[in-house]
Amino acid sequence: MIGYISSYNSFATMEGPGIRFAIFMSGCNLRCAYCHNPETWPQGKPYDSDELYKLIVRYKPYFRNGGGVTFSGGEPLTQPDFLIELASRLKESGIHIAMDTSCGILGDKQKRLYELCDLILADLKFHTPQGYNDYCKGNVFGTVIETFRYLNEKNIPVWLRTVIVPEINDTPEDIDKYYAVIKDFGNIEKYELKPFHTMGFSKYAELNIPNLLEGAEGMDMAKLDALRARLDSLMKREIQV
Repeated sequence: MIGYISSYNSFATMEGPGIRFAIFMSGCNLRCAYCHNPETWPQGKPYDSDELYKLIVRYKPYFRNGGGVTFSGGEPLTQPDFLIELASRLKESGIHIAMDTSCGILGDKQKRLYELCDLILADLKFHTPQGYNDYCKGNVFGTVIETFRYLNEKNIPVWLRTVIVPEINDTPEDIDKYYAVIKDFGNIEKYELKPFHTMGFSKYAELNIPNLLEGAEGMDMAKLDALRARLDSLMKREIQV
């Protein structure tokens, strides 16, 4: 089966636990204002699933300390048939599978793909439908919450992340609202707040894509640390209760 890939990294260390083979799928159902991989939006290079499987298993000796394969993007959920076929074979070969997703698509095929994964690296971009509409150009908030419920029901581990953007979602009240969204999901193993940065801005000019946040500055790390401390306090309070 043919799938479309923007790029891959055979020795990734930032795409989940351990050393990983990270596959950046092309195509995405959202257009996030702060996306740092807009080059994944168009259709990428075609790959045969058998070809890619054989390439990946060559690296299996390096998948130590929890390493394995990560499907990223773009949005991997836009190519479920290809990834179900590939993930099924990787699973049979005893390779750990993680998927990096915005959780904005959910149907029977996506559910099947989730069930083949050992870990979900999930984004909670905003805590309201309006946030997704304004800054991601997608009415997907309800689908994101439905996905979180499904993953919790199936007890699939989730590492959750939110990018904090100055003057958009950077207040203590925002953190309280994010926490309110996720506090009842026991499968979320950790929740990280990530800083908005401008390192991907040059790609927008190269690809002739409008940059909605042009001129914005990166997140102040001292302010982010304070927001992280607030989130940690909320998470620990829940554990103590």
